[in-house]
Amino acid sequence: MFGKVLAFDPEDAIALFGLGSAHCVLEEWEPAVDVLTRALVADKNNSAIYLAHGKALESLGRSNEAKETYTAGMAIASKRGDLMPLREMEHRMLLTTRRSCA
Repeated sequence: MFGKVLAFDPEDAIALFGLGSAHCVLEEWEPAVDVLTRALVADKNNSAIYLAHGKALESLGRSNEAKETYTAGMAIASKRGDLMPLREMEHRMLLTTRRSCA
């Protein structure tokens, strides 16, 4: 389904987010990061994309990049009033920070 939309519009942020999320479910982290990076370029104001991108980065052990992604995503989520993604990114930041301090 995502492939059909992306064949028509390769920069469709929602289709890219869906494809990236599917890669995450399958634990295909490298393709997830690649696709979610494209999704962020297409829509810099979607806090759910930042959250998914950060999770994929974390899964690859790229915690500094994940923290940067969460920081940017929290700013977007705060502006937009997206409380659920905001809370989860805050939580993941705390976990990532604790792991790096241990």
